[in-house]
Amino acid sequence: MAAYPVYTVSVSQIFLFTGENTYLLRRERERWIDEFRRKHGDENCLVADGQKISVRELWDDVSMLPFLAERRLVVVDTVPRCTREDIQTLARSIHPQVVLLFCDPKVDKRTSGAKELLDTAEVKQFAALKRPQLEQWLKTYASGKNAALSDDARGLLLEYLGEDMNLLAQEVDKLSLFAAGKGISKTDVEQQTIPSDEGIVWRMTDLMTQGKKSVAVSYAHRMLSRGGDAYGLWALLLSTLKNIVLVHAAVHSGITSSKDIAEKSGIHPFALRSLQPFASKIKREQLETFVAWAAQSDRDLKTGRIRATDEAPEEIRVLIDQFLLKCP
Repeated sequence: MAAYPVYTVSVSQIFLFTGENTYLLRRERERWIDEFRRKHGDENCLVADGQKISVRELWDDVSMLPFLAERRLVVVDTVPRCTREDIQTLARSIHPQVVLLFCDPKVDKRTSGAKELLDTAEVKQFAALKRPQLEQWLKTYASGKNAALSDDARGLLLEYLGEDMNLLAQEVDKLSLFAAGKGISKTDVEQQTIPSDEGIVWRMTDLMTQGKKSVAVSYAHRMLSRGGDAYGLWALLLSTLKNIVLVHAAVHSGITSSKDIAEKSGIHPFALRSLQPFASKIKREQLETFVAWAAQSDRDLKTGRIRATDEAPEEIRVLIDQFLLKCP
């Protein structure tokens, strides 16, 4: 320890970017790196993998004086395994002209090192955008690609892909090339965009919990006609049912906070907006009957009593229809 100089760390020297919005986190990380390289040169910007770098190597990196520049940036992707004492030593050994940035969407808050880092660093949370913010971002992003996105197209993109801004950005990039300077229409999205599993399950969840059974069946048919996997859709429906059971159990055990339910169940808060009201009013007997039917159907499918193959998926498609129509 004596080999490292002891400095007084400034809170503006150690930063942590974290949160579920990996798109915004990545863009801000890239902006920091680009700005530092422009101002202080490539040689004063180090990017390291937190899963590979040792704590001692990191101590060495942050204690190093910038090369012919005012600042030096050290970026660590993923918080490395470390102790509380490791972070304290890191804070003492960081050079006054060095900025240290950790980027980790999911910090393991159970470890003493992570807890100490959260207390030491200036933390910036990147949360998922709310629907109005997401719609505005989509509109602005498409405009930046010289492609106007119609309201219908924007709504369908969110239905197909969910809230993942990485997927949405990639899809708008593709659609803007396809549109070639013209507006992106709903038809363009229908013809060019393949729905993500997340987008499908959220849309199906909304339709099921709203009691729109015939619309849900039509939506399932549309997804399958676009090349969707019937077995994959069946698995998504079972996953949705599992979430309904978890939320129902939480609500009827006295947990009413959406945040608490999300933390205990691991269900995305966005999905809870429709699941929680539905699970609150559904009767236990109805849910038990439906779960028993779904479990037996899944057993029949896996044991061959229900015959379905990739070449002949008719029976599993019928099973999907029955699931959507039987849902309480």
